Amino acid sequence: MRNPVDAQRFVDSSALEALAKAGKLAGQKVAIAPIRSSSRQAIEGDALLSKDIRFFFEPNSAELDKQAAKNQEYLDIVKRFLQVSPGSMVLLRGHVDNARIPDFRKQGGEKLVRTMALKAIELSKERSQAVQAALLERHPNIDRSRIEAVGRGWQEPAGTDSNLNRRVEVQWFTLE
Repeated sequence: MRNPVDAQRFVDSSALEALAKAGKLAGQKVAIAPIRSSSRQAIEGDALLSKDIRFFFEPNSAELDKQAAKNQEYLDIVKRFLQVSPGSMVLLRGHVDNARIPDFRKQGGEKLVRTMALKAIELSKERSQAVQAALLERHPNIDRSRIEAVGRGWQEPAGTDSNLNRRVEVQWFTLE
């Protein structure tokens, strides 16, 4: 705009200022905040709306073809989420199996556990990025900026079953 108008000319904030001065709303918090900061931090937190969709990664499995077909259906569900609410975003959270932590501890102590934890975070991020790439390949009209991919490593196991821990979870965040 060439000659922007000062918005303060049209706003009477005296009622809000009086409430702030009285301290009546001091303990309240914002219910709906922006889902992404300007520093491009992950949008992790409590999803406003979510569906438990999990992409599983099963190495050397005879079930792989069946799981691949199911994962394709999940990609379509994610696309529908994004269509329902144009302002929404999807967070893909990658995870890896934590079953080998005791082995790492025996082999090299805490130093090896820390080293492998960093590798687990990288692997989990690669998994979430693989799902993001598959989603964009299957549905190229989706805006890439509406999909966030993060790796959580082995910090959030889904249970003791190794197959359940090799996964990417989908969370749907919306401002509406």
